[in-house]
Amino acid sequence: MPLDTTKSTENLKPVFGYRFVITGDFDGDGKSEKLIEHYFSALNQQEANKFYDGADYDQLVDLAFEQQPYTFVSSDNPALDTLHITDEGQNFGLSFLKNEGDLNGDGTDEVSYVVNWADWSNLNTWCVMTFRNNKWEELHSFSIWDWQLPDLPETFNEYGLFGLENKVIHVGNTNQQLENELKNFKGLLRKIKTRQIQTIGMNEEAMLDTMLVDLK
Repeated sequence: MPLDTTKSTENLKPVFGYRFVITGDFDGDGKSEKLIEHYFSALNQQEANKFYDGADYDQLVDLAFEQQPYTFVSSDNPALDTLHITDEGQNFGLSFLKNEGDLNGDGTDEVSYVVNWADWSNLNTWCVMTFRNNKWEELHSFSIWDWQLPDLPETFNEYGLFGLENKVIHVGNTNQQLENELKNFKGLLRKIKTRQIQTIGMNEEAMLDTMLVDLK
């Protein structure tokens, strides 16, 4: 639950926040299309800013909840259904979105995403989605820690072993460096062979581990 929804934004500067855009052949028609992240407010059905410069993390959680955000991914190809991520109010959009290529041999590119939850937990989930039968379906998911992901341009969080340890920091001139690091990040899974992947995440003993997964 939000801590305090009465905080004013009068002295806070809105920060739009990073939006992911990826390309690939997600429906298997042999043509490339774009997938675009959207962070909408249910209050006006328009794109919303994700953060506020000058706010501490507690305020950001409250303010995110206040504008009732929902995150989804749309395509410039009308044949692709919208990928609905979450309409839970405590989210800051996506922490990661990637084209994984064809993992299961069905001729379509699969998509990985991670939600940027507006909470104090260090735990998260890496989701792998595939488009088949004219809809998006989860192909696989596994547990990760947020510190395994690169920082986003414009703002970033520092995580310790047990979760968030500091405020969101405006990074200014390092935006280009962070964007380059994000684009060069190879992700937390790789294809071993058709319908088999290797993941790097949290195992059942809550330890960092590399695991082999056979996909359906």
